Amino acid sequence: MRIHPNRWLTSLVLGGVLWLAAWHSAMADAVRQATYAGTLGTQRIGLILDMAGEHVAPSRYYYLRHLTDIPLTGERHDGTFVLHEQGATMTLHFVGNGSEHGQPLDFDNSIGLEGTWTDGKQTLPVKLQGGGLFAAAPKDHWYASITDQTDEVFEARAKGFRDAVINGDSVQAARYVHFPLRVNHGPDRHEQVRDAKQLTAQWKRIFTPGYVDRIANASPHYMAVVQGYAMLGDGLVFFGEQGAEVLNLP
Repeated sequence: MRIHPNRWLTSLVLGGVLWLAAWHSAMADAVRQATYAGTLGTQRIGLILDMAGEHVAPSRYYYLRHLTDIPLTGERHDGTFVLHEQGATMTLHFVGNGSEHGQPLDFDNSIGLEGTWTDGKQTLPVKLQGGGLFAAAPKDHWYASITDQTDEVFEARAKGFRDAVINGDSVQAARYVHFPLRVNHGPDRHEQVRDAKQLTAQWKRIFTPGYVDRIANASPHYMAVVQGYAMLGDGLVFFGEQGAEVLNLP
């Protein structure tokens, strides 16, 4: 069968246009993530908000006290999110710091989300800090750039270290450290803790009450990944594949 050159060219161009449109559509619907931390009522929580284009994809949140994911579905209405869990709903909106100069708030120019949670019987305030949309982490492999271990195994080590610090147990904490442990005292001074024995000897000097309180309020779940390390809180502790490697003292 002979194909007329003009028809062939038209088909090629049309096919290219359709492919390009499909590619743009797929890119628009690629899942991206925003992470938040804050409070629901008096309880500390974390929220992982997934977006497929302008639509809310299946998301989750958790309470710091038990670190168990609670699935969420939802919708976005401009700058407002309505997120549903079984038996309750969160209604959240972007909040800014005044630097947006009248521009509509979004993931990039907001500093967090605020709103309410209700189960029909009680209504509680929600206040979250965070934002920005980034490429979604692989499902169940948040720390893929650090380790082949499952998230559960990796986070168990971070949680074990955090719990040992809260309890003042240097021996238990050492089980979750990859020695030598670097301890940073500000930007210009640091020391090395060689082993578990030295960690016990230096424990009270390193883990001051203020430092312990900050670690206790940090979440070892969905930790930020920075330059090949998982970061507890705002850089209090950095974890590598085999445990805690860096402490940043306040």
